[in-house]
Amino acid sequence: MTDSGTTNAMAMVEPKVDRVVFAQRTPGTEGWDPNFDFSSPPSVQVRPLYEYLVAVNPTTGAFEPMLASEWSIEPDGLGIRYKLREGVQFHYDWGEFSAKDVVHTQWSMSREDSLHSSSGMFRNVVDEIEVVNDHELVFRLNTANPNIPNAISQLQGGWEISSKDHYDADGQPTLDMPPTAGTGPYQYQAREQGLQALYERLPFDNWRIDVDFPELELRWMDEASTRLAALIAGEVHIAPITADQEATAITEGMQMVQGNVPGFRTFFNFQGSWFTEHGNPDSGRLFPDSPLLNQNVRAALSKAINREELNAAFFGGEAQKAHSAHFHPTRLGWNDAWEQNFAEKYDYDPAAAAALLAEAGYNADNPLETNLHLINLTTYAGSEDLIESVQGYYQEIGVKANLVILDAASRNAQARAHEFDNHIGLVSTSSDLLLAGRVYMTSRHPTAGNYQDPRINDAYAAAASTLDPVVQDQAMRTMGDLVFEVNQAIPLFWVPTKIAINPDIVSGYTFSGNISGNWTHYDRITATPK
Repeated sequence: MTDSGTTNAMAMVEPKVDRVVFAQRTPGTEGWDPNFDFSSPPSVQVRPLYEYLVAVNPTTGAFEPMLASEWSIEPDGLGIRYKLREGVQFHYDWGEFSAKDVVHTQWSMSREDSLHSSSGMFRNVVDEIEVVNDHELVFRLNTANPNIPNAISQLQGGWEISSKDHYDADGQPTLDMPPTAGTGPYQYQAREQGLQALYERLPFDNWRIDVDFPELELRWMDEASTRLAALIAGEVHIAPITADQEATAITEGMQMVQGNVPGFRTFFNFQGSWFTEHGNPDSGRLFPDSPLLNQNVRAALSKAINREELNAAFFGGEAQKAHSAHFHPTRLGWNDAWEQNFAEKYDYDPAAAAALLAEAGYNADNPLETNLHLINLTTYAGSEDLIESVQGYYQEIGVKANLVILDAASRNAQARAHEFDNHIGLVSTSSDLLLAGRVYMTSRHPTAGNYQDPRINDAYAAAASTLDPVVQDQAMRTMGDLVFEVNQAIPLFWVPTKIAINPDIVSGYTFSGNISGNWTHYDRITATPK
């Protein structure tokens, strides 16, 4: 793909306030290096600063040029050639973007101690980056892995490009120092850990886009009620709220803005079917007595959930029922049979759920007991209330679901160590299928939390080893059929990504809504003219 030059698509207006305040939940991990400190969704905190080789269009969700002006697959299928944009300046006079900064980003992402979920993939799949000249390079791969071009793009989070010269001068950034310079339309101004991050408009023209507000503040507010109150009081100007708060917000003069791409899904994952040796089905199960290894149990836990009630209560009836936890009719691999067979296999039927449990050996004298994580998701409001509602559904069919409360760091560490033997966790993430396959459908990923089936591993391997879309589509279909057949997860919804704005200050916000963490394209927050 190629383009003809810079975009600079928006003209600035004079806003009513100098600082637009965007309230959102505190990132699960705070830091400055998105290629080392964390994966998405915590990368929301650095998105004002950085740009990508390949962007996601905020309206269509399609890939489009950004710091790479064009790219192509090499004839052997084992290389991706990027031509880099010229004349792009880093913040704070750290020079012009060039190939060395891409090589630096690859080094940062692929470090052994990186906490980014794609670190191992870049370490193991990218043999080298061949620098042709300052503005052209080739990623040389040892296998035709289609995860790589997706992960390099804005779609997944990570691969935010930063200045090698600045990093070499100041070292690894911490929260006690400014971040490494980026090329985005905002630069760092200040930060208070646990409270906010403050950015300012560049003192020079950004190559791509002019932002309306001189300052952008990301203010951390975990409670939806607090965000709504601050929005109405005029203390913040844009904030995610719960569906049941929308009527109040609109009555108070706020407006709701929705992401443009159906890409945000939410589902429950089963944790407890790990292989004794990670990724090796021949090693047996680490927890062979876990009830979640029984398909009747997994099916019962899905059929106990009244999705219509949850949709009405938490999403205002606007969520789309997911007939697969990961696949959507607009994506590769879709099979219409999943929707046709969903009622029998997954949908609400408490009598059938109780019968399935009885078949599995559970009854009033021997009730099923499991652990349900109470998770305050950063990606949509009301997740804890939804989880407690599901606990109630489980009680109705005789299941004792213990609520587990852990901070995100502890939960992730225990998942990586495969310590959860009989646990269910709510997940919300974007729609990239290859990432979903690696993290949520196979046993390849160190933090995978799902029912693990070696056949799904094989199907994923086929999908992830080709750049041919026809072959990839068939492999995805095979993987999707297996996921559906074995009740690998509990599908819930494709959720519209919505956010409230104060129209007296913010005239609009255009974002795709299909990227993990939701809040992207901060440069597309437009001001109401003074």
